[in-house]
Amino acid sequence: MVEISYNISVRELRAYWEKVHNLADGERIGVYPRECMPSWTGLCDELPWETYTLDGGYFSAKHHGFRGVYRLFALENAGDLKSAPTFRRLGGDDPTGTLYIGEAGDLAKRLNQARRSARSHRREDSHGAISAMRQIPKLNFPIEKIGVALMYTDRLTRMIERDLLYSYINTFGDSPPLNYKI
Repeated sequence: MVEISYNISVRELRAYWEKVHNLADGERIGVYPRECMPSWTGLCDELPWETYTLDGGYFSAKHHGFRGVYRLFALENAGDLKSAPTFRRLGGDDPTGTLYIGEAGDLAKRLNQARRSARSHRREDSHGAISAMRQIPKLNFPIEKIGVALMYTDRLTRMIERDLLYSYINTFGDSPPLNYKI
């Protein structure tokens, strides 16, 4: 077995996503091996994420009703998007407080499901990650201590989600705590 010993940069990964997006029907392109993904913290720092608190109100279709990927992350201080706690992971410490990485054809719809599921006064189970979080006492964060970062991605949501998960796994040796299905 050949061991891959290099990582692509965040810029190279974004250029690759753009190339794949622009492929003509029937046109093919090589795939980066999962071992080559950039570091997770690099992706969190360099990708164009929009961040919100999950309890910040309704995600409107006009502003957020697009395809994309998102990550749910814990907050040390309620409402403070810069206060992510560090989680100890198998392969190192995750300073981003990442709980879950997901994708959606309609971010507004999916994030509103997460928001409704996370409300303490309602027990809606429309978002599996929030339902799983409720069952793990050490991860049962109140809604005001959950942030969401989203990124619009055109039509490649599943591929980009997969690359983000590979990056997380490569960096920390396991998946985010609430990504129980990969």
